[in-house]
Amino acid sequence: MPYLRFSRCARWQLTRWCVLSKLQNRSLDWHLNAAIALLLALLAFAVRIDHIGFNSLSEDESAKWLAIQEYRHGHFAGVNSEHPLLPKALAWASLAIGEQWNRLASSHGWSPTNLEGWLRLPNVLFGSGTAVILFLFCRQMMGIAGSFAAGFFWAVAPLTVAINRLAKEETPVTFFTLLGCYLYCRAKQATTEVSTGRWRDLSGISFGLGLASQYMVHLFGLNALAWHVAGRRGLDHKRLGYRRLLIMLVVALVLANPLILSPTSCLTAIHWLKHAGVRHTGYDFAGTLYPNFPGRLFSGVPWYFYFWLLLVKTPIPILVAMIVGSILLLRQRHTIASCFFYTLGLVQLIALSVCGAKWMRYSLILMPFLLMAAGYGVQHAWNYAKKRNLSLVPVGMVALVLFAWPLVELRAWTPYYPFYLNSIGGGTKNITRYFAPDEVSEFDTREVAQEICPAAPTGLRLATSRPLSMTFYLSSCGRSDIQIMPLYDPAYVPGHGDVIVLEPARRFLETQKYFDMLRDSGMPNKEVRVGPVLASTIYLYQPSAPVEDGSEQQMILSWSRHPQLSSHADINKLNWASVHMASLWRFPERRQP
Repeated sequence: MPYLRFSRCARWQLTRWCVLSKLQNRSLDWHLNAAIALLLALLAFAVRIDHIGFNSLSEDESAKWLAIQEYRHGHFAGVNSEHPLLPKALAWASLAIGEQWNRLASSHGWSPTNLEGWLRLPNVLFGSGTAVILFLFCRQMMGIAGSFAAGFFWAVAPLTVAINRLAKEETPVTFFTLLGCYLYCRAKQATTEVSTGRWRDLSGISFGLGLASQYMVHLFGLNALAWHVAGRRGLDHKRLGYRRLLIMLVVALVLANPLILSPTSCLTAIHWLKHAGVRHTGYDFAGTLYPNFPGRLFSGVPWYFYFWLLLVKTPIPILVAMIVGSILLLRQRHTIASCFFYTLGLVQLIALSVCGAKWMRYSLILMPFLLMAAGYGVQHAWNYAKKRNLSLVPVGMVALVLFAWPLVELRAWTPYYPFYLNSIGGGTKNITRYFAPDEVSEFDTREVAQEICPAAPTGLRLATSRPLSMTFYLSSCGRSDIQIMPLYDPAYVPGHGDVIVLEPARRFLETQKYFDMLRDSGMPNKEVRVGPVLASTIYLYQPSAPVEDGSEQQMILSWSRHPQLSSHADINKLNWASVHMASLWRFPERRQP
């Protein structure tokens, strides 16, 4: 019997040791995951916050700023209602913090930060947080190596960085959708009913906040489709009721976007969905102007738009990992990662390709799941190296190329992330050749306004395809007297002395006639460049008849004609440190009325 007592004691000691070892390993994994998540968050934030106010406000961002001014005066219903309230509320809070900070900076003699940066700060935070959520989500499906690779690729991919640095709805909806998918996955993997309910409720809240960021209901359905596919493949045997999940979703949506209950706001959104508020159309893709309406399907922007976008705007090492991982997930279907890749990756990619309206920022919601495929490819390669006991030298060299190459390229293109093209796309030789409407249109409105403000005659008429952002910057420099005319307005007729701003990146079907008319007209003009890229040309409209003396004629007292520089010039031969002008003419001193 002493032997039996010893055996029971030994088994108890062994069980205790196994439990302690398991707890220690779990604690070690938690600390390692937390350290990697923090590293990814800091890296993503540092990349996105650098020169965050460099770009001028875009038209959409200017519309958000105007909506915030209305909110400050208590006007909510029907104001920019085609876009949900949550992103604008966060931007409002960020601007309020920025105003307080600038007051504090002024009292201490510090340099103030500009409005553009504070307006975009929430999206910088969401973009940084997405790298963390992607890492944690991938950890539910693969090892440390692949999960870290996926999060790292998100943090440094020029395409994701460029979109996250703008105050557009795609960034928060991507964050909350991915967070909802991660929390729902945790609910599926939970071992107790209480834990399952908690994760499920948090998932519903996250999907609700995603809807409060952008009205994209199908993303919630695609998550459900992924788990349905997993069940059909025998990967998921745990059923979760949708009733409470939907309740939490609706509650979160209403609390974060109460304007959805306003009939005026709903009617405004429906009016916008019918394109009744769209006054211009056209996307200049690779030099050809296409109609850009969702309903045009295959007759709009070419179906291969997003395939080409991913091919030329993804660093080569990430692209290779993405292709390898995609092939593996298409072949190895009995994995949860494959289910998400099929539904939220391929299904979305096909749907976006069929849709006639295409923009670079629409690809953002695809990127987490395509980069998850890249991480899966890295994980598969790592497992293969361990299984074969490969030397650390070649493994380290491959890792160096995989992670250092994108970082070096990202640094080389700072802060012109939207211009990035890999060697497949032609690199610096072909900048703005393919996606100019997404790459250039946000860069130079501020510089154009600064050129016009000091000396333009009182009551000048200025026609531009960026009326909202131009109004903002002209008002900021005290020139609210200048009349802003939308260049795409059919009622606009150029008059003698008008200033017309042609922006190649905002060439529409309605404005093409002005490009044809003014380019070779010989009228006085001034070019505004972003690095080597011709962003805008300011024309002083003069009929062919002789011009009488007056204030309009004085606007061309000093100008000379030079050959126009190519908008695809080599960036290494030009100064990319700032936006600079090619001075072909200048305004005279401003005359007092």
